Amino acid sequence: MDKIQFLGNEAIHQLLINLTKDEAITFRNVIEKTFEDFSVAGERQYQPDPTSATRPNGQRTLFRPFTSDLRVGAKIVIEAGTGPDGKKIPLHGVLILIDGQGNPTGVLSAEEVTGYRTSMNAMVPFSWRNHVDNIVIFGGRMQALWHTRLILTLRGSEVKTITFVNPSKDRVDKLIETVLQENEARWKSKCTFHFIDTTASDYQEQVKKRLSDTDCVFCTTPSRKPLFPANYLTERRHSIRQPFVSAIGSWQSDMIELDPALLHYAITAEGVYNPCSGEGKGVLLVDDLQFALENSGEIVQSKLTANDLVELGQIIALMSGKIKPLNDQQVLQTNQFVSQGFVVYKSVGVSLTDLTTANAILALNEKKNCSL
Repeated sequence: MDKIQFLGNEAIHQLLINLTKDEAITFRNVIEKTFEDFSVAGERQYQPDPTSATRPNGQRTLFRPFTSDLRVGAKIVIEAGTGPDGKKIPLHGVLILIDGQGNPTGVLSAEEVTGYRTSMNAMVPFSWRNHVDNIVIFGGRMQALWHTRLILTLRGSEVKTITFVNPSKDRVDKLIETVLQENEARWKSKCTFHFIDTTASDYQEQVKKRLSDTDCVFCTTPSRKPLFPANYLTERRHSIRQPFVSAIGSWQSDMIELDPALLHYAITAEGVYNPCSGEGKGVLLVDDLQFALENSGEIVQSKLTANDLVELGQIIALMSGKIKPLNDQQVLQTNQFVSQGFVVYKSVGVSLTDLTTANAILALNEKKNCSL
């Protein structure tokens, strides 16, 4: 019990926000290795299914267990509903970790860990893209903030604009103020920040114009309807520069951020590619294929099948040589597709990334303390 570490959100935040680019890349490598282990190295079979319990008062508790040969743990998150003032109460929770013999090793507040690892998940395919000049982020809360921080940490010198799409100007103003201060102290990016108000009378015109030349779109909202029509992006089908689209906000079958027509376009568009089969047929990138088929609103409503999906871990394994290519062109064509093709990524969360991220944070904290 003497070696157990207790880390609250503020301590975790200070560790993560002050990571150098090289240290952040190390964290991204941890996530990539986790995806690879989950998809092709047999770890999937040892991950228990997440579950939840909802009480009559509206309190919903999510239980997400995870295991490895050296560490075991679980994340417990409570969605308390609305407070007396009618406002939605933020999600709070905890990660509990034990070693392979059952000895407690760490207790961490869940908010910052979840915000970081979910955003870093999206940074894996983002890191493959050739062009990241203009970026649009739907959302204005923690996920939008951590996406922005990691974008600037990893590729801040390349990014020219980031536009936030949200109904709350006050929230986005505060987010931008936070990022500007952090950027001045850390990343020194020359990126400029912009805002589109979803309640404005000309909202559709604004967002359509902005999406017409964006390189990357990140969706980070618990929406229950598509955030924009598919044609705002698919009308660019003749453009040499195609977009990358990531959606991490909807995690239940009744939630949806992306227009189903966008997913079908990603599968049928000219020049798309299936990295696993080698066919000239597009795919939707996911982190957990089976869970996505059952719980992603986009995939459920689009009626996609397993043949339409490819896991990030499979692509990582192919590119690293863990999977033998079908032919001499497969790796080259895969690289070309994920770096400059019309790519859509849907994340539903892999529990194992909670474990590996939390372990990396504990190791980082121990290293920092030993160096003092």
